[in-house]
Amino acid sequence: MYILGLNIGHSATACLLKDGKIIGCVSEERFSRIKNHAGLPKKSIDYLLKEEGITLADINSIVLDDHYPILDNPDYGKVHHESYTKKSRLKHISFKVAYKYPNLYKKYKSLRGATKDKDILKQELSEILNYPKEKIKVIDHHYAHSLSPCFNLPKNEKTLIFTLDGEGSESCATINIFDGKNMETIARSNKIASVGNLYGIATIILGMKPLQHEFKVMGLAPYAKEESVNKIYNKFKELIWIDENLNFQSKFSMAFSDYFFKEEMKFVRFDNIAGAVQKLVEELSTEWIRRAIEKTGIHNIALSGGVFMNVKANQKISEMPEVHKIFVMPSSGDESNAIGCSFFGYQLYCKENIKELNVKPIEDLYLGPSYDDKYIEKMIQEKNLKERYEIKKVKNINQEVAKLLSQGYIVARSSGKSEWGARALGNRSILANPKNKETIKVINELIKDRDFWMPFTPSILDKFEKIYIKNPKKISAPYMVITFNSTEKAQNDLPAAMHPYDLTVRPQVVTKKYNKDYYEIIEKFQKLTGIGGILNTSFNLHGEPNVLTPEDAIHTVDNSGLRYLACGNYLFKKKD
Repeated sequence: MYILGLNIGHSATACLLKDGKIIGCVSEERFSRIKNHAGLPKKSIDYLLKEEGITLADINSIVLDDHYPILDNPDYGKVHHESYTKKSRLKHISFKVAYKYPNLYKKYKSLRGATKDKDILKQELSEILNYPKEKIKVIDHHYAHSLSPCFNLPKNEKTLIFTLDGEGSESCATINIFDGKNMETIARSNKIASVGNLYGIATIILGMKPLQHEFKVMGLAPYAKEESVNKIYNKFKELIWIDENLNFQSKFSMAFSDYFFKEEMKFVRFDNIAGAVQKLVEELSTEWIRRAIEKTGIHNIALSGGVFMNVKANQKISEMPEVHKIFVMPSSGDESNAIGCSFFGYQLYCKENIKELNVKPIEDLYLGPSYDDKYIEKMIQEKNLKERYEIKKVKNINQEVAKLLSQGYIVARSSGKSEWGARALGNRSILANPKNKETIKVINELIKDRDFWMPFTPSILDKFEKIYIKNPKKISAPYMVITFNSTEKAQNDLPAAMHPYDLTVRPQVVTKKYNKDYYEIIEKFQKLTGIGGILNTSFNLHGEPNVLTPEDAIHTVDNSGLRYLACGNYLFKKKD
């Protein structure tokens, strides 16, 4: 029994479920090489079907959400950015009127539909894929978000699921109760009061790309002085609040908040703006969750939606005494809706066929393609790589990588199945010694062209978790979705792999069960250095998606200051 879950908005993704278990999940950007590719993830679908040895005829149902379907516009981030930075004069006037007179805008908005008709969407997809229309299901965007964590939630306990994003299906936030089988939505906020849209526009105002660089604003925020942030924070606090029904309300539509920034934040320093919007997200989200827990008496929570990619806000939420258990959906932006859609399809199948819902938890995110040594050998020959690389097949590649890291070299790794989601988890990663602070400058300037204030992250052995991070609630941390305060030992061993200002870490706790080879690299590095973790950052050039194929890996090494690449059992060294 197969379900194909799709997200066809930005971060287009396809997910294949077989008999209640996710067996593959990939995003189109990895194949198209367009960051956050928007549209139908055709190459992702083709890969999943080929890998399983099936065709669309074997798929019981295709499920997708209804959020602004984009079937032919891959670079949506660019379009979104230009919609704010290159307004026509008429649009500029109408938007400013809507900002100044929000009640007038609400009346105007109610006269127009914002979401494509589900039946039309089914028909379009049916024609493109040559798949029966009656077997295509279209669900609410936020419902898909709320379903995405359900694979990993308790079957016999109630969980409060919070969704929070820019917008989708006319909403920006929901609160839901999940009992292991059924979902009840108890609050839904209109997109007008979108915390996510406010944060996205702050990203534009600070000269960065929306739907892509929000994490840079988060990384910048700790550098702002608290007293300076507090001077402007009250103006932000007046923008959005939570009503008695646990819904967000706002002074005006956050889609027009660029005018707020231009009028109210003129001559305000960039770091203080970042600090203020980050503080707003943290305070609103914790208040919202606290009040929901008080109202329902449910202390176990799950988080999904793009705003919960904000790992610092997630830390604040996790530290709340009201929160007993927390699960943050990995890569919780719209790419995770493909997973939520697959859950819906399986749930519906079981209901219609009187079968018990028997979903399997998602245990690791290595859900994409892998490439064996024969593939790599063929690439070496076809591209004449020996002309510019010293290449050797290594009997124990993990030992060799660990040795190079211990000697201070930076090594890119492209091995095993590729990771799904926004975080590199060792198989498509750039690795380095976390004790050497000079590494930060090298990676920033010669390899990734990163902004100087952005922190790096550590992958740490599970047996070093208690030694390096403060985690009193024993929150599982394999996916880099939440930050923790670091210990003094971590500050000594991992200074290049933590935020240099507030000393928090966003760890990947690595277990041998789910990635034996990566675990072995860190373990061998630990035996050589005494350090139980390594610096891990995504293997890509600035502005490009993470690498997928060995060809992508070579392209990245060719166009950066990287010298070493571990690809399968082959070690590549760039010739001088």
